[in-house]
Amino acid sequence: MSNQPTEQHRALFEQAQQYEAAADPYNAVKLYKLVAREAPQWEQPYLRLGHLYKYRREWKPALYYNKRAVTLEVSNRQAWWDVGLAATAIGKLKQARRVWEKFGWSAQKQQPLKPVSVRLQFQNQFEVLWVQRVSPCLGYIRSIPQPASGRRYGDLVLIDNVVRGYHSSGMYRLPIYDELGLKKCGHYGAFSCTLLQATEEDIKLLQQLCLEQNLGFEVWGNAAQAATVRATGGKPEYYAFNWDTAPELLIAIAARQEAEALSVLKNWEVISLKSFTGFRAHQIF
Repeated sequence: MSNQPTEQHRALFEQAQQYEAAADPYNAVKLYKLVAREAPQWEQPYLRLGHLYKYRREWKPALYYNKRAVTLEVSNRQAWWDVGLAATAIGKLKQARRVWEKFGWSAQKQQPLKPVSVRLQFQNQFEVLWVQRVSPCLGYIRSIPQPASGRRYGDLVLIDNVVRGYHSSGMYRLPIYDELGLKKCGHYGAFSCTLLQATEEDIKLLQQLCLEQNLGFEVWGNAAQAATVRATGGKPEYYAFNWDTAPELLIAIAARQEAEALSVLKNWEVISLKSFTGFRAHQIF
C-alpha cells in the first residue's frame, strides 16, 4: 500500500467530491475515509473530512481530521483556524489558545476585537446579527434575534471565518460570517412593543436609556431578513436600512426580567412625551 495517492486514489477522491457537491455527505465521507486509509500521507482527504465535519458541527472528528491535515500541510491557515475552532467548541481551550497565538491573538494581552456581522440561519430564513467577539471564533450576540431563531441577546456563539457576504449601509460595508452553534446560553429574554409617533431622536433616546441599564435594544421594524439582497462578486450583499420613523414602529428590548423592560419604557414615555402599545414577552424557541 503506497503512502502517496495513486491514480485510483485520485479518482476515488474526485468521486467523493462529486458526492459532496451533490449534497450526499454519507457517501462522500465514506470515500474520503477510504482514501485517507490507503494514502495516509496525502492531506487532501483529511482537509475535506475536516471541512465536512465542521459544517455538520461534529467537533471531535472536525478536530481530529484538521489536526491530521496540518501535520501534513503545516502552512494551511484555514485548517489551522478550523483546529482552533473545533478545540474551542469542545472546550480544549489551551490547544485553541496555542492556535490563536499563531494568528497573532493572545488572551493575556486582552486585545479589543471589533464587533462582526454574523448570519444566523433558521427555518429557511436568515438574520444578520452584531456579535462582539471575545476570541477569533467566539462572541456574544449584541442584537436581539427573532424568537424563532433559538438565539437570544447575550448568547455566546461560535463564529466561522469564511466570508459569506457583505453587510452594507451608507456608513459601512463589512464581511458577514456564519454562526456555527451555541456555546453558552445567555440570560436575557426578548420583549417587544410598538412606539407611537416616535421621531429618530425619540428612538435614540430609548436606545440610550437601554444602554444605561445594560439592556439590549433593536428596531425590529428593520428586521435584517427583510433587507434587499444582491449578489456581489458571487457573494450576497445585505443592506441595512436607516431607522423608519413611521407612525408605528416595532422595537425590541433584551432584559433579564420583564419589569426591567417595562421600567425603561415608562421612563422613556415620561422624558419623550410619546407612548408605546402592544407590549409582549417572547418565548425563545
